[in-house]
Amino acid sequence: MLHLLVGIGISLAAWLGLRRLVGAPLLGRPEPGRVAVLLIDAFPFVAGFALFLLPTGRPVLAGLAVLCLGAGMGVADRVKRAVLDEPVVFADRAELIEVVRHPRLYLAFVGTARMVMAVLVILLAIVWIIDLEPPLWHIGLLEAGLLALVAIAIGRALFVVPTMPAILRPMRRFYDRLVISRDPSIDAARLGLLAACIVQATLARAERPERQRAAQARSWPALPANGPILIVQGESFVDARRLDLALAGHLPNFAQLQREAVSHGKLAVPCWGANTIRSELAVLTGLSAEEVGLDRYNPYEHFARVPLPSLAHQARAAGYRTICVHPYDAGFYYRDKVMPLLGFDQFIGIEGFAGAARNGPYVSDVAVAECVARHVREHGPRVLVFAITMENHGPWDEEHDALPPAALPEAWRDLPDAAAIGRWLKHLQSTDAMIPILREAITATGAPGWLVFYGDHQPSLAGAFQAPGASDRRSDYAIWGSDAEPGVRSDLAAEDMAATLMKAMGVR
Repeated sequence: MLHLLVGIGISLAAWLGLRRLVGAPLLGRPEPGRVAVLLIDAFPFVAGFALFLLPTGRPVLAGLAVLCLGAGMGVADRVKRAVLDEPVVFADRAELIEVVRHPRLYLAFVGTARMVMAVLVILLAIVWIIDLEPPLWHIGLLEAGLLALVAIAIGRALFVVPTMPAILRPMRRFYDRLVISRDPSIDAARLGLLAACIVQATLARAERPERQRAAQARSWPALPANGPILIVQGESFVDARRLDLALAGHLPNFAQLQREAVSHGKLAVPCWGANTIRSELAVLTGLSAEEVGLDRYNPYEHFARVPLPSLAHQARAAGYRTICVHPYDAGFYYRDKVMPLLGFDQFIGIEGFAGAARNGPYVSDVAVAECVARHVREHGPRVLVFAITMENHGPWDEEHDALPPAALPEAWRDLPDAAAIGRWLKHLQSTDAMIPILREAITATGAPGWLVFYGDHQPSLAGAFQAPGASDRRSDYAIWGSDAEPGVRSDLAAEDMAATLMKAMGVR
């Protein structure tokens, strides 16, 4: 029975190690609910140990499996804090399948070589322990497979948030008594990482129907049926000129757009480094992070799976053809399911860019602008196109070297990520090159049209954003009307973009 105690001890060490990593007290604070919080946080480790032990009969192997999962959670949390400035949250469970489907977007931040080496070491350790550790019980391969399936089914039942109101309501009341902050960093440090994820997932599920109904009840004014409306969400687009005077001429088209815009300035977005969909939903629906609630971390997984009032819905009601363009996998972040619910008649993913030019690993921004212009020519002035660019998506590694990097300001040349910054700056120029193509497409219709141009978030680059004044994490935007007079600078939040555009269009 010694190896049973060893396996339990390894699982306990994995749990305590993860708590220590996220800054949670090892045994909790002396406050109401302390024991409950510890049980909630330890539950996944206990259940995981039991589920691994059930089909294998080897407690040391089960303990090491739990240790590997705990270590993986810890590594993911550390990397996410470093790259995106937030801890692992419950909504990240949806990312697990995307790591397999789109490894480049994730593993490069950890290090592909490290991941491969870690997997090989784990596989070798499994083979070695299976050979070395005698099982507590002997079962055949068929029985082991059936028990594994049972364990998977039990694990899914345990860790999937319940949907029955009779269970959700008392759980919500109990969790509310724990005084949850709803800030993932604070809750992880107070409750433990897994307890924070479990509690927040349950609260998100309990509150979701009410928040969805409130969003659906929002009234929107009717849009006038005038000229085309083009909205561009630039990947990692920031007006780099504000970071260093040496970049004064870096984005000439955006500078002109700002001078002629009815409104321009900095844009407060609900994310940093990634999670583009948070900015998307805010701009299209006018919903703030507070209104979306805990679903704000991945609003497309559940929250936006019902029809929500949006700028696209209003345009369609005014007789517009509404199109969303994103040169990437249509199923990434469930956009193929969400965009029709947000009012788009057509969603064009990577399949619409066969043979399109690429700058680095992704479709070029100019190719996206040309695609938008084609749809304006095809559908005429009654068209709204929402374009989500991809060219300037990180990581900014050697695969981006199809373009020569931009020259850096002298103060940046010795930064550890100088090469990545140079690549990001070069792609900014490609995003800037979209603007004249889109303006020409609007003016060619002969009808008064609109161009909304903004950045989804700042890039996950350290060096350039440690400069004086760079702690401002807003992106930049401009709203231009082909027949509108230039306006004034006005800093906005992303959720105010639609209202600002409608006001410029004369909508009350």
